[in-house]
Amino acid sequence: MSGGVFECPVPVRWSDQDANGHVNNARVVTLLEEIRIAAYLAWLDSTPDSGLPRVVRTLTVDFRRAVHHRGALTGRLWVSRIGGSSFVMQHALVQDGIPVVTAEATVVQLEPDHSRSRPLEADLRGILESVHRPGVTAAADARPTTDSTD
Repeated sequence: MSGGVFECPVPVRWSDQDANGHVNNARVVTLLEEIRIAAYLAWLDSTPDSGLPRVVRTLTVDFRRAVHHRGALTGRLWVSRIGGSSFVMQHALVQDGIPVVTAEATVVQLEPDHSRSRPLEADLRGILESVHRPGVTAAADARPTTDSTD
C-alpha cells in the first residue's frame, strides 16, 4: 500500500470475456467486489460477513476502456470520504498502465441483525483514516496529466 492506496493483482478468467472479446461489464463489477474484499482482509483482517456487516449502498462505474483477458490487471482502492455510519471507496482497474475502469462505492455499516445502519466503530474509523485520501476520486485520479515542461 502506498500513500493510502491499496493495490492488488486482479486475475481475469477466460470465462469473464463476452462475445465482443472483452471482459463483460457485469464481471467487472465482480472484480471490483474482489478488490474490496482483498482490501478488507488487508486493512481489517476481516470480511463484511464477520459479525459487523457492511453493504454497498450505491455503486457508480465508469467503463473508460475495454478490459481484456490478456494483460495484467491491477486493482487500486482507497477511501475518499468517511461519514458517521458509511464511507466512500474509490476503485480503479489498471491495465497496461492505463485506468480502464473507475468506480465509486458508498459502503454502510449495519447492525448485526441487518436492521439499520450503525455508527462506525472507533477502530474501524482509525483504519479508514489511515487510507483516507479526502476528496480524491478515482475518476479524477485517472485523468491524464499534461506535461508543461515540453
